[in-house]
Amino acid sequence: MNDNGRAHGFGFGRKVEAQYTPSSDPMYRHNCYIEALPPPLETEEVIKKMQRFPGYDDSERRLPPLERIYAVQKLSNCIVPLPDYIEIEKKFSRMLLNGYFARNPLSAEWVKQMQSAFPGIGEDALVRSNAAGFAIYGTSGVGKTTVIESILSLYPQVIIHTQYNGNPFDQQQIVWLKLDCPFDGSPRGLCINFFQGIDRVLGTRYTDKLLSKRVTADLLLPKMAEVAGECGLGVLVLDEVQRLKGAGEKLLSFFVQLTNVIGVPVLMSGTYKAMSMFKDEAAAARRVAGQGDVVMDNFADDEVWRHLLKKLWRYQYTDIPTPLSDKLINAFHEQSQGITDIAVKLYMFAQWQVIGTGDEKITPKLVEVVAKENLHAMGPILRALRTHDFEALSKIEDIRSPWDMDLVLKNACRQAHLSGAMATIRNETLAENSDAEVGSLPHEKLALQLVQAGFDGDIARIAARKACDRFAAQTDMKRASVEAFRLAQEADDLKKEARIAQEMKKPAGRKKAPVVSLSGDLREIVKHAEKATTPYEALKNAGVIKSPYEFFSKGANNDSVLSQAAS
Repeated sequence: MNDNGRAHGFGFGRKVEAQYTPSSDPMYRHNCYIEALPPPLETEEVIKKMQRFPGYDDSERRLPPLERIYAVQKLSNCIVPLPDYIEIEKKFSRMLLNGYFARNPLSAEWVKQMQSAFPGIGEDALVRSNAAGFAIYGTSGVGKTTVIESILSLYPQVIIHTQYNGNPFDQQQIVWLKLDCPFDGSPRGLCINFFQGIDRVLGTRYTDKLLSKRVTADLLLPKMAEVAGECGLGVLVLDEVQRLKGAGEKLLSFFVQLTNVIGVPVLMSGTYKAMSMFKDEAAAARRVAGQGDVVMDNFADDEVWRHLLKKLWRYQYTDIPTPLSDKLINAFHEQSQGITDIAVKLYMFAQWQVIGTGDEKITPKLVEVVAKENLHAMGPILRALRTHDFEALSKIEDIRSPWDMDLVLKNACRQAHLSGAMATIRNETLAENSDAEVGSLPHEKLALQLVQAGFDGDIARIAARKACDRFAAQTDMKRASVEAFRLAQEADDLKKEARIAQEMKKPAGRKKAPVVSLSGDLREIVKHAEKATTPYEALKNAGVIKSPYEFFSKGANNDSVLSQAAS
C-alpha cells in the first residue's frame, strides 16, 4: 500500500484466503466470519509474536563512529511486550468474537449456529448482539498506538471467502480498520477517513461516489454503518480520539449504534483529555466500553521498568560497554517519568551525544543533560506526572514527536565527522612533532575550526599551517585565522574548478567537424550552422570561442591546486 494512506492514519495489514477452523466453543460454530479467524493464542505465543527485537552483535561496537550512530536507530524498532499488552490483547480477542457472534452472513448457517449455541431454540427466535468495545487512555508516549498495532498484526486485515461448506460465498471480510481521527476534529472528516480507508483496503470507490457532493456528517454516518455491515467489519479502531471537538455526544451515539445494532465494536484510543471529553456522556460511554476501559499509566520505578530497560540496554553501540546500574535506571525514570517512548529516545540521545568523542561512557549526568536539551516540549506532561496532577493531564493536548530526531541525528553525524577529522590532524601532528603537546598547537586549533566550517580535512590542515607560519613572528592569531579561512576558501574553489575542468575534458563521443570560415568572416560560420544552434554555440563549435577551463594547466591535481592557493 502507498504512504499516502499511512499519512492519514490508515493501518494496512495482510490479505489472506479463508481457511476455516471449526470452533471448540458451540457459540461460534457454523459462523464463517469467526471460523476464518486465527485460533486464540496462549500468553506465551502472544508475547513471542508481538515482540520486535532487531539483530545485534557486540562486534558492532568496533564499527566506525558514523556507522554506530546510525545503528542506534535500531532502538526505535524495538517492541517489548509488557503486562498491559497481554491484558489488551485478551480484551481485543473477546471483543472481536462477540462482535461477529450475531453477524453470520449465511442464513442457513445462522440457524445451525443458533441451534448449536442454544439447543432447543426456535428458528424465528431473536438473538441480540452482545458486541462491546472498549477504550485505551494514557498520556502521550506510553505505548497506546504501539500496543494496538502490535495486536492488529496478529490478525489478517482482509479475509477472502469464495465458498463455505461447499456452497458459494463470495465475500471480502475486513477484520479490522484503523483510523486516526482527523486533526480538525470534525465528524465529517472522520467519515471521509473511513471511506478512504475502505477504498484502499478493498479497492472500492465509496469516496468518489459519496463525496462528490457536499454531503454532511449526518448523512454519512448512517452510510458508514451500512458499509461496515456489508464488508463484515470486525473492529473499528479509532486512534487520537482527543482530537474530536464538540461532537462527543453525537459520535458516542453513533458508536453505540455501530456496536449494539450492527454488532461492530469500536476500540478508541486517546489521551487523558479524551477521557474528560466523554465523561459527560457516561451512559453512552459505558455501552461502547462494555469490555472495560484500560488506562495505560506511566511506569513506576519497579520490576516492569527494569525489565524494559534491560531489554533495551543490549542495543548499545559505544566503544566501551556501560553496565545498567541502579543509578542509571533511576536516572532514566526520573527524566522520562516512566514514559516508554521518552526513555527510548533518551537512550538514543545519550549514545548519539558520546559516540565519536574521547569518552563514550553513559552516565546519569549525561542522561540529565540530554533530557534538558531535548525535552522542552514535554515539560508540561512531565511536570504533571511528577506532581500527580491529573487535572492538568486531562487538559494537555497530545504531543507528537516534540524532538526533531533528524536534527539530533544530523548533529551526531557531524560530531563524528569532526572527531574523525580531528583525530587525523592529531595523528599527523604527532608524526611531525613527536614532542609537541597535541591539542595546544595553534595550527591544530585553526585546522579544527576550518573542518567545523565545512572544509575538507586536507585543505584545512595545509591552510592552517601556511597561515600560522606566515604570522608566527607577530603571534597574531586573529590575522592567522582570517588568513587560514582565505587560503582554505581559495583552495576549495580551485579544487572545484579543477574537478569541473576534468569533467569537461572527458570524451563525449564522436563529434561533427566544426564549420570553419576560410574567409575569416564570423557571419559565415553562424549562417552555415545547424538549425536551433545559437550564434554563441556555433562560434564555440567552430573553435573561435574557447572554454575558460582550457586556461587551467593540464593535469591539475589536488596537491597542485592546494599549493597554488596557499602560496
